[in-house]
Amino acid sequence: MSFLSLPDWQRVARALLMVLLIGLSLAWLFSRADSISIEQHQDYSRQLLRLQQLDAELNASVLASRYDLYRNFDRSSQGVKDLLAITRTLTQLPDYLPLRDRQPLEEQVARLRQASLDKADAVDRFKRETAILRNSQSYFPLITDSLIRDGVLQPALSREVGIFGRSVMTFLLSDDPGRGERLRQEHDRLAGVAQRLPPATAETLRILLSHAALILTHKPTLDAITHDILELPTHALGDTLSQSYAQAYNQALQKARRYRVLLFVVALGLGIYLVMAVARRRRLAAQLADANRELHERLEALHQAQAELKRYATVFTNAREGMVITDASAQIIAVNPAFTEITGYPLEQIAGATPAVLSSGRQDEHYYQKMWSALKERGQWQGEIWNRRRSGDIYPEWLSIAAVRDSEGETTHYIGIFSDVTERKEAEARIHHLAHHDALTGLPNRLLLQDRLGQAIREARRKGSQVGILFMDLDRFKWINDTLGHDAGDHLLRTITRRCLDVLRESDTLARLGGDEFVAILPGLQQAQDAGLVARKLLAAITQPCMLGNHELSVTCSIGIAVFPGDGTTDSLLLRNADAAMYRAKSEGRNGFQFYSTDMNTARLGELLLEHQLRGALERQELCLFYQPKVDARDGTLRSCEALLRWRHAEEGLLTPDRFLPAAEESGLIVPIGEWVIREACRQVRSWLNAGRQPVRVAVNLSGQQFAHQNIVQLVRDALQEYRLPPQLLELELTETILMRDIERTLVILGELCALGVSLAIDDFGTGYSSLAYLRQFQVHTLKIDRSFVNDIQEGANDAKIASAVIGLAHSLGLRVVAEGVETPLQQAFLANHACDYLQGYLFGKPEPADRFSERLQRSRVMA
Repeated sequence: MSFLSLPDWQRVARALLMVLLIGLSLAWLFSRADSISIEQHQDYSRQLLRLQQLDAELNASVLASRYDLYRNFDRSSQGVKDLLAITRTLTQLPDYLPLRDRQPLEEQVARLRQASLDKADAVDRFKRETAILRNSQSYFPLITDSLIRDGVLQPALSREVGIFGRSVMTFLLSDDPGRGERLRQEHDRLAGVAQRLPPATAETLRILLSHAALILTHKPTLDAITHDILELPTHALGDTLSQSYAQAYNQALQKARRYRVLLFVVALGLGIYLVMAVARRRRLAAQLADANRELHERLEALHQAQAELKRYATVFTNAREGMVITDASAQIIAVNPAFTEITGYPLEQIAGATPAVLSSGRQDEHYYQKMWSALKERGQWQGEIWNRRRSGDIYPEWLSIAAVRDSEGETTHYIGIFSDVTERKEAEARIHHLAHHDALTGLPNRLLLQDRLGQAIREARRKGSQVGILFMDLDRFKWINDTLGHDAGDHLLRTITRRCLDVLRESDTLARLGGDEFVAILPGLQQAQDAGLVARKLLAAITQPCMLGNHELSVTCSIGIAVFPGDGTTDSLLLRNADAAMYRAKSEGRNGFQFYSTDMNTARLGELLLEHQLRGALERQELCLFYQPKVDARDGTLRSCEALLRWRHAEEGLLTPDRFLPAAEESGLIVPIGEWVIREACRQVRSWLNAGRQPVRVAVNLSGQQFAHQNIVQLVRDALQEYRLPPQLLELELTETILMRDIERTLVILGELCALGVSLAIDDFGTGYSSLAYLRQFQVHTLKIDRSFVNDIQEGANDAKIASAVIGLAHSLGLRVVAEGVETPLQQAFLANHACDYLQGYLFGKPEPADRFSERLQRSRVMA
């Protein structure tokens, strides 16, 4: 048995130690060379690519929501959730990265994470702002249309609101900040107008303006948020992270390669086999790296192409506009669902055909030549075109065509995008109709009337014919509105419209100027008298009885006629002259017609001037009261008086009511004038009492408008309280016509006035149409016999019988009787013999100013 020597043992030990060291080195080198995990690398790379895809999809969903391609925010919410989830995943870096490379990557991931959180916050604000804007965007046009359609606004204001509505809706599609500022100024102006409107109309207009204010405020905010979302650096940070990771990965890969080289050198000493194995391993590693890099590049290119195609497909599929793609020869190869929805043609029925299959025939060949010329020169064309649906319906569309060209400039495809503008066209037609027609009757308004009249004048000049203009105004229409309500008035206007249209020819035009004014244009007349024949037919049709609720009424009309060319050669002059003729017809008893004559404008101008001056008469203190005594029929004792209105005109002197009250009634000034009369009469009686005069009851006449519109009970109460006047010293005179307009309301008001303690009288009794049944119900104290029955009183005459009958009737009802217009001793004697209570007339005194009547009071013994 032989033993190893010490040197041998030492060599063995060194060899074993070397083998051990080599084995440990190999093991260490092998572990370092094989530290990179391909699975981890591929997984992390996929996450980075997924990050870019999610960020792009989120931006696309925000844009789609911004332009109403999506009505909900599900895609945006899910996109935010996925983006935050993947950024959390990216914080877990692969294990094989060295420490010095991990820290920068972790910082980049943190910045990406923060940017994603910022984008999530911005998307949340975007959704809130979008919801607010969509709400106002939905209600705004509805309220605008309601205001215009319901006709609660004046025509001018209605047009301003319509223009404002269209401007606000246009602003939603505009990026012009100056437009927003102009709309805010218009908003503020309309807000001021709303304060002067009736409450209900003003409230609706304020709601409309509040939605407009929200749109003007939130639309710029939403645009800014959208811009912020798109500009957040998530995409750039993702790219930076991808590049940094790729660099770190390549560095780790290079380091592993160095370890493999060292391992190869060490293994070379172990033998050719190991050398070959190491060499083979290196070749395999290099091939794997190349394959990995190529795979990474291909995957990246594939994901980018898929994302881009997905975006294009989403837009193509979900767009509300119709899209069509053709080849270079204009044969259709693809259409989107909107195309099928608009035209009715699915792809399988229209593929291979040209867009000419949609042609409506409304555009001529020259139109299409210009279109193709523009496509060849500029590569694009857009314009309005009329096409035909599969159903045969012709519709308008706004079409944009773009040519797709290759790198050599040759056209390969055409892409057409169009939208159906039928609703816009219909809206424009409705707006045009509203701008030119009366909302209540559907007749042409003043604007369209002037256009039609201008056409008729031009045609008459060419043909040498005449044109008749009939200016019609319903008599006492305001009374119908005031008594039966505006619904009844509107029904009457529509009824009158139908009747007039039945009379007129197809070539004639009937227009409504507003209120109860109508104008008829009669073109092609051979002689002016023909217009008079038409006027008679119109009067006959208008005066036919009409049912308004439970009331059957007959309304009359006054018509003024002007004829081209004799009465004027312009539309404005003809209308003005016909208007003057109409007022002459009214002044001569109404329910008739008058041809224009040159003196009418002068008379009409005088009436207008008088009305204008009357408006300032109260402020200038030109109105005054005269007082006429009422005496006891038995002994002539002064018992009371009547306050009679006079106007001290600066130029024409003292005017009696018959000169100016018709103008006051027509203009509505009668209401403030009537209020002044009541207060002035109460003030004057208080002045007489303060001066020591005997108390005297003063009678004041009430107008129909004052009784219908004013709170007469409150007015009388306030006047009595203001001047501390005993109510028994005030008497109110009302005509039968006023009392019979609304029986139920009359009974209530008379009861409240009696409760105040004032005296009530029926003026001009016998000239109206009251019935004895109602007379018993009216809480009145006095009947006044009209002067028309007193003028010819003599024994045996009809007026004498009427007067004695009225006196007997009044006494049987417990009423006092006053006879007006007593001017002769014979009239006085007759009335006294028939037990009339009080007399009034020139025989006992003419109306006189307050100071002179005060002197009469001082001389007389007054018995109330």
